Amino acid sequence: MADLPAGGVSELSALIDPAWIEQALCATGKASIRRRKLPAEHAVWLVIGLALFRQMPLWQVVQEMALTLEGKELPVPSASVQARQRLGAEPLEHLFGLLTQAWGRVHPVHEETLRVLAVDGVVWSAPDSTDNRQVLGSGQTQYGPQPWPMVRAVCLLDTDSHELLDAKLGDYSCGELTLAAGLRGLDHSITLFDRAYFSSAFLLDWQQGGAERHWLMRARDNLRHEVVQTLGEDDWLIRMPVSQRARQLRAELPSHWQARMIQTQVDGKPRRFITSMLDAQRFAAPQLAQLYRQRWEIELGFREIKQSLQQGHSVLRSRQPELVMQEVWGVLIAHTLLRRCMRLMAQHVQVEPVRISFHTARHAIVGALRSVHLARVGVVPQHLQWLMDEARHFVLPPRRHGRSFPLEVKRSTRGKYPPKKMPVRA
Repeated sequence: MADLPAGGVSELSALIDPAWIEQALCATGKASIRRRKLPAEHAVWLVIGLALFRQMPLWQVVQEMALTLEGKELPVPSASVQARQRLGAEPLEHLFGLLTQAWGRVHPVHEETLRVLAVDGVVWSAPDSTDNRQVLGSGQTQYGPQPWPMVRAVCLLDTDSHELLDAKLGDYSCGELTLAAGLRGLDHSITLFDRAYFSSAFLLDWQQGGAERHWLMRARDNLRHEVVQTLGEDDWLIRMPVSQRARQLRAELPSHWQARMIQTQVDGKPRRFITSMLDAQRFAAPQLAQLYRQRWEIELGFREIKQSLQQGHSVLRSRQPELVMQEVWGVLIAHTLLRRCMRLMAQHVQVEPVRISFHTARHAIVGALRSVHLARVGVVPQHLQWLMDEARHFVLPPRRHGRSFPLEVKRSTRGKYPPKKMPVRA
């Protein structure tokens, strides 16, 4: 990249090491052999820029991030589309793995305790093209198919920093449990799941995948179990059967498996949790029940992505399935990049990472990137350093404890009849 202009991709190396991008391209066989108007490493930044500059059209993202070679004129929009098509989704997926491994996975917020993680799924709507609907699929209601094709993702997130640690993508027909089986867990951690992830095979694989890979989830109301031992008040060691179907698919599974069940009272109603943390002395029941509240942090992380980073746009840009997947990987990389900067800001002002306002800091960081096209060396590093010095202005007040906002379902206004459309005048 030595031949790139000072105001171009070389400036963006302050955010992502160019060696990681080159490694991702070489590992997936997408490195540019000949010098094009938009080579592969520029196309990677273009996809990330589409997430950072959600309101801008493709050609303007190329302009803002100075992605042209040697100061040449902007390529026509079709050149940018062709560069994305040549690139595909695999290099972005590989780069996301490199970034999470180098940043969030190896740097816990609290070194002395088990890391608290959360897993959940999220869907994005894609443009309603023929290819997207055939390949990605969509949901179905009693009134017919959903209006948009959809892509599903399952993410692993650090609840203390909101940093993504891993993700898997699939079409809408892929179940969350299937995608979650491909996630890379972390040693010395507690992962919070909702009840949709209850599966003996999945949970046993998760806890046996490394050292101290614990899990915690709400128990189903109709959970089949028998008490093996009473560990304390509203605290039991239980034994559960493995389904016959699971044993047919996985002959090595046992006929029964054990977990710990605890029960608490919430608004006068019993609420039960099951967990792999069997040591009642080390993991007290009240603390575990309180810990489960942190599962909501992953929902806040998805809100950061959809409401702030994507600025409320409910539908992605791409009309081809491969580019839809590529675009989602770009969104996840952009969020990882922003959260990395906010983690450094939090360290600079000595606060918890989640106290840095994502919405405010995103505006400031993206504003710094809009100076890339300026022909001065070191513009972006200078602006990022200025953001570190001004990070105190992005700090949120401490969270108030004891607040509760139960989920409510609003009455749907959708009827069985299609909306009336006004006739188009000639």
